[in-house]
Amino acid sequence: MVRAFVPLFIAVSVAMIGMGIISPIMPLYIRSFGAGGAAVGAVFAAFSISRFLLGPAAGALSDRIGRKRIIVGGLGIYAAVSVLYILAQNLWQMGLFRLLHGVGSILVTPIAQAYVGDLTPPGKEGRITNLFYASMFVGMALGPLLGGYLVEGWSLEAPFYAMGTLALLALLGVAGWVPDDRRGVKGSGPRTAPNVRAALRAPAVWGIIAYFATRGLWRQSFNSFWPLLAASFGHKESQIGLVLTGYLLGEGIFQIPFGYLADRFRRLPQIALGGLLSPIPMFFVPWVPSLWGVVALSTLMGVGSALGRASVLAIRTEEGRNHGMGAIAGIQNSAFAIGQALGPIAAGVVFDLAGVAAPMYFGATVGVVGAVGAIVLFARAGSRREAVDDLRRQMPARTEP
Repeated sequence: MVRAFVPLFIAVSVAMIGMGIISPIMPLYIRSFGAGGAAVGAVFAAFSISRFLLGPAAGALSDRIGRKRIIVGGLGIYAAVSVLYILAQNLWQMGLFRLLHGVGSILVTPIAQAYVGDLTPPGKEGRITNLFYASMFVGMALGPLLGGYLVEGWSLEAPFYAMGTLALLALLGVAGWVPDDRRGVKGSGPRTAPNVRAALRAPAVWGIIAYFATRGLWRQSFNSFWPLLAASFGHKESQIGLVLTGYLLGEGIFQIPFGYLADRFRRLPQIALGGLLSPIPMFFVPWVPSLWGVVALSTLMGVGSALGRASVLAIRTEEGRNHGMGAIAGIQNSAFAIGQALGPIAAGVVFDLAGVAAPMYFGATVGVVGAVGAIVLFARAGSRREAVDDLRRQMPARTEP
């Protein structure tokens, strides 16, 4: 397990640093082409459209042919697209390259998550899955801060060069040290064949979809338009990165202890508390011009996200054993991606109609509604599971003479 987990952990962390480096400057870079609010949202959404379309298929493919080769290919696309961003001449090209970037992303993140799911023993879904997620978020947390300083010290293009270099290093790490898993992961048992149709009949899977789709929407509302709100307050690029870093550090630091909680205590109350706590601070962001005040709100959003997501990810790993680890990871990432795609577009329209603060109110409302919907679905799944368990306990008594 360690032989596969450690290099995958490091490689994905490095790749996520590269992803985070461009996050604080991407809206400003798109605006440099003369884009309005809706256009910024549309270009941002292109990344998530390809993730949405390819998520379940890429995950199911990895269940059949193995995960390592797909991850290496995705990291290669990461490295190539970083250069293409710099060569873009207009918004259409930026949108096309964002689509390609999304293809690379769907071949890396969910497939790596499925690989970790293969390695996770029963009863440790929360701690192992969330340990891996912590590596992702710590990498992404360091990226925005570094990206802001690269812009101030060098140029608007410098973060893209950094992203390409880090993606290439991650590719070499996975290719050289992650074991080939075409015949499954040693010691993990046989790999479950993917069954997307059966998965989509499970209430727990729809709870995962509702949770991650709405979370992607409200998070991208914040990511896409907080930099523009920050600029109206006079904050610099490095300060914008600090706010995004606060969110990601809140997630990364608390993801591990909350993963242990997900294994030891009832998950539904944790999902309810975290799912509601994470979007509510967005309501207050437009009223807090102080940089450190927004950092505090952003960190609180990250802590709430970590609490709710820790239990949802544990449920996802359990469902992966039933329907295919890659297939479920792909469905989860596809749901998150459709939220990410719709979030910038809807928030961009709200921005054009009601001003720079409106996307914050819009995103927070969607987050609260989505959390409530996910809680209802997970509660239904729990009730169904209890009924099945009761039936199984009764069956031996009925068959006795």
